[in-house]
Amino acid sequence: MMRAVAGAVLRLYPKAWRERYGEEVADLVAARPVRLRTVLDLAAGAADAWLHHRRIPGARPLRLPLWAILVAGSYALWMLWNPAVRDAAALSFPSDRAEEVGWLFRAAMTCFAGAGAMALLAPWQLGIAARAADKRAPYGAAARATGRRVLLTALAVAVPIGLVLLSYVSLALGAAAPLPALGDAMMGGFFVPTLMTLVLPLPLAAAASPVMAGAVRAAGKSLAVAAVMNAIGWTAVAGLMAFGLWQVSPWFGPAVAACAVLSTGLAALVARAVLRRSPHDPALPEPTALGPAHI
Repeated sequence: MMRAVAGAVLRLYPKAWRERYGEEVADLVAARPVRLRTVLDLAAGAADAWLHHRRIPGARPLRLPLWAILVAGSYALWMLWNPAVRDAAALSFPSDRAEEVGWLFRAAMTCFAGAGAMALLAPWQLGIAARAADKRAPYGAAARATGRRVLLTALAVAVPIGLVLLSYVSLALGAAAPLPALGDAMMGGFFVPTLMTLVLPLPLAAAASPVMAGAVRAAGKSLAVAAVMNAIGWTAVAGLMAFGLWQVSPWFGPAVAACAVLSTGLAALVARAVLRRSPHDPALPEPTALGPAHI
């Protein structure tokens, strides 16, 4: 039992440490009796190895996985729904300024709706490329397999995307509990990063085949436009708040600011991840040191 626990503790060490010292330490543990003190020493060594990770030869800098950042950020964004959207009822606008700020309401809602539409355009582009790769023999078996993987991924994310869209439409039409005017204006900023996060697996799956690099690049551009429109929408929300911010609680402003930072940051991360996976379209001529390549 203690030997099995010691083996499990060894797997807690950093990968670079295990690649360099793992076999030697495992042989040493196997050659001696394993007691509780041995397990505690191994656990302390694992903690020390992680604390001094950079000193291990061949170790790479520690980086949080993208999916962990997106999941944690999305969860934090939705935790701010009530203090940001529901509490917006406290922010009222005088009648003489209603017409003055009306264009900001329309701008925010239009930008968020446009960002959602651009996010949904990305899987459409990838779906066309995946079907072409699956049906045309010249693309090769690897490209056809990638096309099938993209189509299967699209089927997997279709249901959650549909649920998010259904929730957004129901709130926009007032089918659920009605929201205050400012809550309606900023509501789309909560749904856009969620949609983009659900769309992300499609271009990442398509990036496995160079044949689909052009479609991945196009999807990345669509997601980048969605991220920019999402940021503009939050700028319009900030303009709305400037007309009556003194009327609300001191927690309302920081809550909305946190929502804006999280929403724009998550959308930018998704767009950046897709654009980095397809830096160029292999179908186009590569640039040379003297300028663009001649055809």
